[in-house]
Amino acid sequence: MQFIAFDLESTDGSFSSGNICEFGYCIANEKFEIVERNNILIRPIGKINNAYYRVKLAYPLKVYYNSNTFVENYAKIGAILQKPDCVVLGHAIHNDIVGINSACKINTLKPFDFCFVDTQMLFSIYKNLLAVTGLDKIAEEIGAEFKHHRADEDARLSLLTLQYICEKENLSFNELMAAYEATIGINENGTITNFVSKKCLSMAPSISSKNSKRRILSKFEPKIVDENLIDKSNPLYHKRIFFSRDILLDDIDLTRAILNKMAELGAKSVNFVNRSDYYIGEPIGLENPDCVVLSMEQFMDMLGEVNIVTYDDKAILDEYMREKEERRKLDRIKHVNDSNKNKN
Repeated sequence: MQFIAFDLESTDGSFSSGNICEFGYCIANEKFEIVERNNILIRPIGKINNAYYRVKLAYPLKVYYNSNTFVENYAKIGAILQKPDCVVLGHAIHNDIVGINSACKINTLKPFDFCFVDTQMLFSIYKNLLAVTGLDKIAEEIGAEFKHHRADEDARLSLLTLQYICEKENLSFNELMAAYEATIGINENGTITNFVSKKCLSMAPSISSKNSKRRILSKFEPKIVDENLIDKSNPLYHKRIFFSRDILLDDIDLTRAILNKMAELGAKSVNFVNRSDYYIGEPIGLENPDCVVLSMEQFMDMLGEVNIVTYDDKAILDEYMREKEERRKLDRIKHVNDSNKNKN
């Protein structure tokens, strides 16, 4: 058996866009000895400014744009992920699988089929933690050098994480799966069946995590404002506002108040910096901006007073997770029906 650890990087920070710029991987034998390692660079789709990231990518954007496309790398990536008698692994691997599936879908290519495990969940079980742990913190614990946000480095640390857990538990991989009562995840025809474990303290995400905050905010809709009541002379009227990555996650009650106040002024939030009038935050990686760059403090001065309201975020997150699970059930039913149709 072999282990295939992989990780993706993206120029726009979105997994579902399929806009991959790095596919990093490590192949190891049963003794966790790395026999192959590489970082496949991929040309992004269209021209995208990486200011969305608060950390820089491993290479300048021009390096990615001079690389082969995902279509040109498709066969190579497929041969890696679909090696016979192997287990694919990654840290928070669900996001990376979504990225791979999205890239295949966008380019009308058949998705890759493989089974997988999530080292983030395994480490949480090993440490008996409710919260998840990032690779940088794990690197500190196991004493490994680590260059974050380079795909092959993240893949290597995922592999080292699994090796560390197996050694500390004094178990082989198969014995570890049995001890943790884990069910291997499967990616088949673009449908993901998640890696799960009965030993996981909580399959529900922490309400204070960044992912949970993003989910909670995705359920928020700014209040509807009558256009006729908006003061059209205010400087933010009809302006498009781009917030740098994670700046809105520190205090999501404040964030919702900001979004409501923007609605009152006729402004709206946008997801792409090249479509914005104002960029809010530290402009790391922002090259030749066509928009006005403001700190959060400067932007708050422009907004004026905001009305902060406290919401029942646990109920909102629970609703999000119920809807997500319902979508997964429908996807599984559709997958089974499509498979039956193909057999007939």
